[in-house]
Amino acid sequence: MKTKNLLLTAITVLLLFTSTQSVKAQTGVYSPSLVNFDVAMTNLLNDFDIPGGQLAITYQGRLVYSRGFGFADSSTNTAVCPDNIFRIASLSKQITAITIMHLYEQGRVGLNDLVFGPNGILPEPIYQTILDTRVYNIRVKHLLSHQGGWDRAISGDPMNNTYAIALAMAVPPPAPIETVIQYVLSQQMLDFTPGTSAAYSNFGFNILGKVIEKITNQDYETYVRDTILAPLGITDMHIAKSLLIDQFPNEVNYYDYPGAPLIPSIFDNNILVPFQYGGYNMEAIVESGAWVASAQDLCKLLCAVDLFPTKPDILLPATINTMVQPVHSYLGSPYALGWYINTTDNNWLHSGSLRGTMTFQCRRNDGINYALLVNTRPYDSDAAVTALNGLVRSIVPLIASWPTFDLFDSTVVCSPLSSVNNISQNPFLFTVYPNPSNGKFTVNIEGLQEANCKLSICNLVGQEIHTTFFKGQQSTLDIDLSDFSKGIYFVKVDDGKNSYTQKIITE
Repeated sequence: MKTKNLLLTAITVLLLFTSTQSVKAQTGVYSPSLVNFDVAMTNLLNDFDIPGGQLAITYQGRLVYSRGFGFADSSTNTAVCPDNIFRIASLSKQITAITIMHLYEQGRVGLNDLVFGPNGILPEPIYQTILDTRVYNIRVKHLLSHQGGWDRAISGDPMNNTYAIALAMAVPPPAPIETVIQYVLSQQMLDFTPGTSAAYSNFGFNILGKVIEKITNQDYETYVRDTILAPLGITDMHIAKSLLIDQFPNEVNYYDYPGAPLIPSIFDNNILVPFQYGGYNMEAIVESGAWVASAQDLCKLLCAVDLFPTKPDILLPATINTMVQPVHSYLGSPYALGWYINTTDNNWLHSGSLRGTMTFQCRRNDGINYALLVNTRPYDSDAAVTALNGLVRSIVPLIASWPTFDLFDSTVVCSPLSSVNNISQNPFLFTVYPNPSNGKFTVNIEGLQEANCKLSICNLVGQEIHTTFFKGQQSTLDIDLSDFSKGIYFVKVDDGKNSYTQKIITE
């Protein structure tokens, strides 16, 4: 097995480093010791014709790498920045699993609790018309481990066919998730008895969303945001929208493979649309695949459940160990409660895929966490998934030393309006702290040599509200915005050749 793993690593490294190493846009802090990740990401995008991507890596709880590559919007040459958000597809399942385990730790839900029926968590009449009585045996742990009884490869995952369900029920799409659950329970037999086998099922995680809402008496997104994400300082993770017109301000565009055909929209089958914008009912796959996030925020969440002592965890060790204890291997690899587990190395991982999106994240047992996101799913998706999933694993053995800084202390971003032409790849460090601040903060600049440089503060519409001129050798500037309204501002440094931008939050 070890020989096989070494061979796979060698092949992946060869693929990643023998391609044309042309540089698409690179944003974020450059680190000479981690340049192999830059090369590998650049070649990943080139090899599979991927418009844009992000990679974030933590080492011993510190964010040591967070960079954007390629284009968030190829029509305007707008670069992917470290704080852009992507649809993360099935990485959403980890968010739902962590939330369930948080409720489990509080004693508000049991893993053996029944989900349906008069003694279940969801006893409402809407869920009581049951075609297959085995549904009454479904427990919370079965849904977390894909053992609820639905197999998308046999009957078709109900959540992948919400348009057909809506038509069958004469309900205009997007069909409410409660309506979809009601239809499936009343019209479909299970593919196996709950707990006796496993088959990957988005639908089970969507039911878990209703479990969370029933227990907390709150909307799923609101509870997750306020209880899990906000205490960690994660403020830019949201539930995705189906259509391009509804995308978030900081969200990338999504691209299908070249030559992909248009399809009838699930909202109006008389209109042909790109699959990624109207082929999915994102509003109906919330808990299983509809979160949007940046790679660095996914790493922040990983660091809060990784059992490493470097950052406080939001769950007790016993709870985390329960979450990542393998339950079965029916899916081809050991699977726990929302996580694939590499039992040889004790790595926890998951991938995600939608048309327009591929994602991967991993908690490694050597103190490294990482997340990798791209904004397309290539035509040769199997090869692309292999390359995506193996990229970091292949490069880690080549790293001689890791940076000592922590980008979590001053998360690196660039203006969403920046094009690739005004983003420098020079090795220099630009930090803003504290962030958030009370309006008074420090800008630290290292590596600029120009004699005349300009620092400007801009509001969200690009208006300059503060300007300071300084010499490049000057490393520290104190800024006071306490007289201005609280909110988000952009700190821009211009050395006459290139501009560098970061976001600051005042509160």
